[in-house]
Amino acid sequence: MDINSKDYNLTTIIEKGFSFNIPRYQRLFVWEDEQVKTFFNDILTAYISNKPFYYIGGIITVKYDKIDKCFDLVDGQQRFTILWLLANELGIKKYTKRKDELRLNFSIRENVKNYFNKLLDFSKIDAKEDNFEDLIRISKAKKTLKHLIHNNLKEDKKDKFIDFLLNKVKMVITDVPLETDLNKLFETLNNRGVQLNQHEILKANFLSEIRTKKDRFLYNALWSISSNMNDYLERNIAKEVGSARDTADTLLFDNYTFDWKKVKELIINNYINKNKNLDLKEILTKVKKNDLFEDLTSNKKTNTLHPDHKEDELEKVRSILTFPQLLLHTLRIYRHQKSRADIQRINEKELLSTFDKYYFTKEYLELDKKEKRKENKAFINLLAKVREVFDKYIIKWVQVDENTEIHLIKKLIKRNRVKGSSIYYIRREKTNNYDGYVLLQSILYHSQQNTTQYWLTPILNYLLNFISFEDAYIDLKITDNILFSSNQDNKLPERTWMCMNDEYPEIKQNCDILKEKLGVGFPHYWFYKMEFVLWHERQLLGKDNEWEKYRMTARNSVEHISPQNPDDVIDRLCVSELDAWGNLVLVTRSINSEYSNYTFKRKKSIFEEKKSKGKLDSLKSDIIYQNENWSDENALAHQEKMIDLMNDYFNKTNNS
Repeated sequence: MDINSKDYNLTTIIEKGFSFNIPRYQRLFVWEDEQVKTFFNDILTAYISNKPFYYIGGIITVKYDKIDKCFDLVDGQQRFTILWLLANELGIKKYTKRKDELRLNFSIRENVKNYFNKLLDFSKIDAKEDNFEDLIRISKAKKTLKHLIHNNLKEDKKDKFIDFLLNKVKMVITDVPLETDLNKLFETLNNRGVQLNQHEILKANFLSEIRTKKDRFLYNALWSISSNMNDYLERNIAKEVGSARDTADTLLFDNYTFDWKKVKELIINNYINKNKNLDLKEILTKVKKNDLFEDLTSNKKTNTLHPDHKEDELEKVRSILTFPQLLLHTLRIYRHQKSRADIQRINEKELLSTFDKYYFTKEYLELDKKEKRKENKAFINLLAKVREVFDKYIIKWVQVDENTEIHLIKKLIKRNRVKGSSIYYIRREKTNNYDGYVLLQSILYHSQQNTTQYWLTPILNYLLNFISFEDAYIDLKITDNILFSSNQDNKLPERTWMCMNDEYPEIKQNCDILKEKLGVGFPHYWFYKMEFVLWHERQLLGKDNEWEKYRMTARNSVEHISPQNPDDVIDRLCVSELDAWGNLVLVTRSINSEYSNYTFKRKKSIFEEKKSKGKLDSLKSDIIYQNENWSDENALAHQEKMIDLMNDYFNKTNNS
């Protein structure tokens, strides 16, 4: 069988006149907001870094015999759909169309085809994206890309970015023969095992210097325990050692930290009990079975559950970071502890090259084997500790019902299995004690780039001291002020590095930017920050009970209270303050659409109806809609009140 694989960029595809078809056996477009943002941000980072090229991965095609120079996308339709939408938003017509037809065709999804044609003005057919399951995510992805382009690419930089996208974003296209059983190939692709990840290759590099099989087993286990990000550390340990009861014995009562000496003893005992000689390859690929471990992620009540267990103990969790991202934060901490320079950037796509440059350095390579082993063990030990504080102090996505995830930190507890006995078990329970700490982390998470989250490095470094949650909350507020609420010329990674020193730099916070009239150009961070400050001062504002359970969600659309383009010119209540901070709130796109260009009183009515059902667009909105009417004077008064509140917050937190 003649199978060809070649490098392509978008320019080559255009020059060769290729087009692509989404075949009938392909699923719907399924990418969520986070995947769209990651795809765009990875390309943007490569462009800013002036990379010679950036690969988006492998694509598998087969000739589509109904159209000349057209290929079925057996694997790669999600990426090709996003590329088409991105090119369309950037106005790259030579890529989005081939002559007078779509470069990306959809065999059986006529509504998607109509929608894409409508975007190119090829069709006047109304493809109502909100009414079709297979258009909802595509429409949302389009809006997300539009927002990302607006926020990250100035007009004078767009042409250079477009050139990078056309010529330096590459893919490997593998064309398989027509006689291939495509249904079987597609099924195989969907059921294939996970490819060897960069962090698995990195693990092999670390373990290759560790001599004895017992030590390899131990440090492989510590790495594996740290790598499963979508469960809690204690569950990972229990799965590794085969006993939830023994794992509970390693948790210390005084500050609920793990006794790593005991954890290591459990792992070594497990190794001895296996009584089998393992080579490095077997260790790296080994799958363990743990009949003794009770799986609390299955939502099934088993006989091993404590009689007083709570339902929230069974809730599934998801990390806000990937494991490669955690590795890069750990590498930054490691280098800071060694008084070495910071890494260039956090980019999980460059995990191996980053470690080659900043860990396996010339200095490291000149060490003898004993010193290399010592260094590698020390790094893996640090990784396990960083993972421990990450689980203890940092928010996770927690699934509270079938359709809802929220940010939470669950309290780590240790209970008697039977009252009065010396047999314990470990659980995570909900608590209201960390609400402010959780809310501030949630605001930082939503307002920062999801692929980096630089603010976490100094926080994790400080938390290695296992401080109280009260002190951790104080530190987070101060760190947030320094990193994001002060006028500094240096870049964010440099600011986070400064915050890892023993004393905070003397930098004065201010919110002068809020006096400007930037409209949709206001950095979203300030809207998020305002939400936290309002919640923080809720008692002062008489909103203690109303706002106590407030949660932060992702928002990406600036709403003008007095609309920019009212249906009637008489409804334009703000003129001089139209684009000022006082007339603006940050909401979701759907809420922004819901308010449309309505009058202030109609918006107020919609807001109050939702509030009566326990739904708040934003706390800033709640303050604004206390007004009976709206005008330039009201907007200015609101702005001054918010700025005063922000400055008072700075004084309180910096003196705490």
